[in-house]
Amino acid sequence: MHYTGLIFRPPYEEKSLLLQVTTGCSHNRCTFCSMYQEVPFTVSPIEEVEEDILYIAKHNTLFKRVFLVNGDAFCLSTERLVRIAELIHEHLPRIQTIGGYASIKNVLAKSVDELRLLAELGYADFNIGLESGLDDVLSFMNKGYTLEEARMALARLNEAGMPFNLNIITCAAGRGRTLEHAEANARIVNEARPTLIFVSPLHVDKGARLEQLVESGEFVRRLEVEDCVFFGLHVSNPVRVSGRLPEDKDLIVEELEAGLNFYPEWRLNAVPAKGAEGRMIG
Repeated sequence: MHYTGLIFRPPYEEKSLLLQVTTGCSHNRCTFCSMYQEVPFTVSPIEEVEEDILYIAKHNTLFKRVFLVNGDAFCLSTERLVRIAELIHEHLPRIQTIGGYASIKNVLAKSVDELRLLAELGYADFNIGLESGLDDVLSFMNKGYTLEEARMALARLNEAGMPFNLNIITCAAGRGRTLEHAEANARIVNEARPTLIFVSPLHVDKGARLEQLVESGEFVRRLEVEDCVFFGLHVSNPVRVSGRLPEDKDLIVEELEAGLNFYPEWRLNAVPAKGAEGRMIG
């Protein structure tokens, strides 16, 4: 298998086949991220991708999902993504869905018809780093798009029938704006209707330029989404919980409040918080 540098995936993709189709990240300028700082962005030759698919097929694996790596694999052209899907379904018939990382910018680069075609080929549940529902925070994070552009991209995915996951960074607006940021995040998530919300507090990766801030539970209280997983089990979360919305909403808030009340502030600011326990609700 062809893998370049460190390979990253969301925790919930632990059972997915990791197939490299790009190296690095096509944006690679987010203020808080250092994942691909040392890895130049390149597109994997289609021959290399096919070779890896044939290698997996030879070993008769039981994978049901492919997660495309690295960076934002959805930056690839529709034509390239179609070809990759065709190769996957031809040689790996057990595969049901194909995901990866995506950005708002490379969703906007595709039409509704293109997105609909990709959804029909099994592309689903891409992990999109929205991060914030406030324009000034998106600008500070150097995400490369505005909130209105994010709305357009997420609406386009819904119109095309392609389910997606959203990343939210809690407390990214800084001290004194926790409630404002939580309310803004809840508004955009309620509007976007993702299938999963992946939350983590703002934290400092080695080489990034940020200081740590405290996680808040206010965001959860204001969520009104249906049939959506709330995933807060990332190692950077000082209080780790997960469950399904809306049925587990009260339990998630209760768990967050209990954790925030139990741990001293220095522990909440430590990333990861050693000894902090988390559990899946439901």
